[in-house]
Order: sequence, then C-alpha cells, then structure tokens
Amino acid sequence: MILKAADQTRTQFRHWHRRAVIDIGSNSVRMVVYGGPDRTPVSIFNEKTLCGLGRRDMDTGALREDAMEEALMTLARFKAVLARYGDPDLTVFATAASREASNGPDFIARIEELGFQPEVISGEEEARFAALGVLSGDPGAVDCEPDRPHLCGDMGGGSLELTRFTDNFDEPLGERISLPLGPLRLMAECGPKVSDAVSFAEDRLAENSWLTETRTGDLHAVGGAWRAIAKVHMARRNYPLQVLHHYVMSRDDTIEICELLEHQSAAALENIPGVQKKRIDVLPHAAMVMKVVMTMTRAQRLVVSSSGVREGVLFDKLPMDVRRRDPLIELAEEYALRYCPDPAFGETAFAMTHDLWPDESGQERRLRQAACLLSDVAALHHPDMRADQACDMALRSPFVGIDHPYRVALAMALYQRHKSKPSSMPEAHVPIQLVGEELQKRATGIGLMLRFAADFSPKSAEGLEGCTLAQVDEKLVFAAPESHAGLMGELASKRLETLASFLGKQAVVEFV
Repeated sequence: MILKAADQTRTQFRHWHRRAVIDIGSNSVRMVVYGGPDRTPVSIFNEKTLCGLGRRDMDTGALREDAMEEALMTLARFKAVLARYGDPDLTVFATAASREASNGPDFIARIEELGFQPEVISGEEEARFAALGVLSGDPGAVDCEPDRPHLCGDMGGGSLELTRFTDNFDEPLGERISLPLGPLRLMAECGPKVSDAVSFAEDRLAENSWLTETRTGDLHAVGGAWRAIAKVHMARRNYPLQVLHHYVMSRDDTIEICELLEHQSAAALENIPGVQKKRIDVLPHAAMVMKVVMTMTRAQRLVVSSSGVREGVLFDKLPMDVRRRDPLIELAEEYALRYCPDPAFGETAFAMTHDLWPDESGQERRLRQAACLLSDVAALHHPDMRADQACDMALRSPFVGIDHPYRVALAMALYQRHKSKPSSMPEAHVPIQLVGEELQKRATGIGLMLRFAADFSPKSAEGLEGCTLAQVDEKLVFAAPESHAGLMGELASKRLETLASFLGKQAVVEFV
C-alpha cells in the first residue's frame, strides 16, 4: 500500500500542468504536449506529419483528398495519444490551407467527427499568436531603439505573418499582416521557379508601408522552413552550440545564406550540410522570401525563435502577472524542485550574495540567480561526472529568455561549481569562444562562490540562512550567525580563500 501511494504521488507529479496544442497547418499537422510551469511550458511530446494540405487542387483550389485523409489519420493517432496522457487541456486550430480552401468547412466537419473542436484562425490571429509566442520565449523582443522596432515573421506553408513589436511589454503588438507568401502558395501562384515569385513577394510587402518606411531592428524568425535556413547556416560555420533558440545571424550573413539556397536545385540542396530532405522542395522559396523581408524592412539581424504560434496560444491564456515572470528563472526553479536535494538552497545562496558584485547588471543578476537555482541539479550523478552533467544541462535544456553567450556563461558557472580551482573550460563541454572575457570572469566567480556555499552548508539551505558574502574595499567578507561557526571547516575555508584570491581580495570571516 505504501509503494502504491508513492507511485501515485510520482504519477501526479509527472502529469503536473500538462497542456496540448494541435496545429493543422498548410504543410504539417503537429501536436505538442507541454509540461512544466505555466510561464515556461516545456515540450514533452512533439510529433508532426507533413500532410501538405496547402498543395491544393490546381483547378478548384480544394484540399486534395489524399492530404485530408493523411491529416485525419494523424489526428486520430493524436486523439489516442492524448487519451494516454489523461486528456490534458487541449487547443486545436487550423490555419491558411483550411481557411482558404473551397472545401475547408467540409474538412473541419470531418475533424469534428473525430471529437475535436478546431478553430479556424484568421491570418491576423495567426500573426498575433506567432508574435506572442516569440515574446513568451524572448521578453527582450520589446527592447529596441526608438526608431528601430523589432519584427516577428512566421513562415508557414501557405502564408507569411508579420507583426511589429512595440516597446511596451503590457501592450506589445503593433501592426500585423498575413500575406500569401508561404512556399506552397508561391509555387501554386507563380510556378516552381523561385525567380518567377520574387516580384510577387516584393509587391505584396510594398503594399504595407509600415513594413518598409520604418527601419527594423531584429527580425524574429518563426516557422519550420525559416528555422531550417538557420540550421544550414549553423552547419556551414560549424557553430559550436547546437541550440536554435536565439541563434543570431547578421543582416549580411542572412542575405548570403538565402542567396545560396534560393538558387540551388533539389539535387544540390541534398548535398548541403544541415538541409533536411523533407524541406528541400520549399527551402528555395522560403529563402527568397526571407531575403526580401530582410532587404525591404532593412532589418539589422535575424534572431531565431523556437517559440511560435503554439506557444503564443498558451501565452495568450495567461494572466498578466504570470506573463511578467522571468521565463529563465521560472524553469530554473522547476529544475531545482525536480533535481536538487534541497530546492531552497539556490534561492538562499542567491540572497546571500546580493552584495558580492555591486556593479552587477540586470543580465548578470539573472545569470547569478539561475546558476544558484541550478547549483545542485547534478547531485544524483556520480561525483566525477557532476561538472559535465550540470554543464550539459545548461547547454542543452530548453531554457528561453537567454541568449547564447549567457547560456554558455551559465554552463561555465555550473561547471566551475564542481571544480575545486579556477580552471579552463574543456571545449568539448563549453564553447567559451561565444563568451567575452568579462562575462567569462563573472561566470567563473559565480561558480567558485557556489563551490564555497556548497562546502560550507552541503545541500542545505538552513546553513546559509542569515549569511552574507560581500566585497568590502579590499576584503571579501563572509558574515554568518555565531550558531553557524561549526560549519566553517578546513575545506570550506579553503574554498573561500580560492574565491577571494580570484577576485583579488583578502578573505575575512565574521561570526556575529
């Protein structure tokens, strides 16, 4: 009976906050089941079928029967999967292909017969959800120069949605438009040659003066085809961190890779590293549209987003106080609850070190907080492997709200937390070339601080309560209640000296 109760508790824990979204798109039908915290949902099941609903009958504009049948078979499987997940909260929506086809209503009726309640969203709604998805994964999308607002671009099979961000997180979305510039739509309208579709794309963009009259800061790219272009760019430059979210390409690099891809034949694309075979037929048109958007909006950079319409649908349902939460910290707290022996240890270490770096920027403070929360995520691994495991978790986990340099800095801090001395980071684990010298130094300092905290009060928040660690003039002062004096053993003292030496200070211990 005891074991059964424990098993039941674990099952409830694993099912916490599950939500599901089914996206019936022009190119694919996909279902994602999410777990984790409300503010930062994590994909625990992600499956799609490339049904090609957008490849409609050339004469009638109707959805093809074979495409609909494949989509319905896929949806029937998704229904069976959802039943095994306990039928979590579900949102089902259909986009361009279903809303534009002459037999779209009949197709939706067949979906309803399966027990789903799909909503056919408009192009404007799709644009809105895509931008909200970007914002959910990158709150900095609203941080821009006054005369260079950022732009969200969502490339689907049948349409391209564009949304201008404002500089106000509470009211983040400005003008938005849905254009018939998806690769499948372009091939149907203009033929298979990319060159025949260029002027069509340029004319559609030119009709919207708000896109072309104001210079754009970042173009936040959403959609499988545009992410595929970024993967090719990653592969060609042998990029050391295989994380698409917040991968950044300069304006010149973006145009260069697009020009390469839009002029390639299908046979040639198969030989380019990073090109997925399932994307070969749509990639040239998608690349052409990306280049046209970058050029006509005068965007400075392209920033890849792993969050899009599906995440935007979930984000839209959240109350404003939850939306304002930091997505990086929210997920780090979830990891601490799941993996750390004492989840409160990280927050206590964070509070203890508020005065350790008086010059700390907002981003550096977030780095310190995330590192503190994750300081013991590798506790259940073999001691010899904890540095590598903690580092890999920082590099590979689905964290959002963090760019690549700071992600690597987080990995550096967690690696150093398990090393006794300031050490060089092995490139096999930490691509330090992505991090500037000052940020490297800060990450190492955070790691050494956590090393000291973990040895002073091993995996226990209670031993850090009431303690402070601060730089005061030429000293590194650790102050603690007198009742904690017995925790300062030889090893903890040595760790404090190592941190002080790294910071160029003299270690001082005060029990009061």
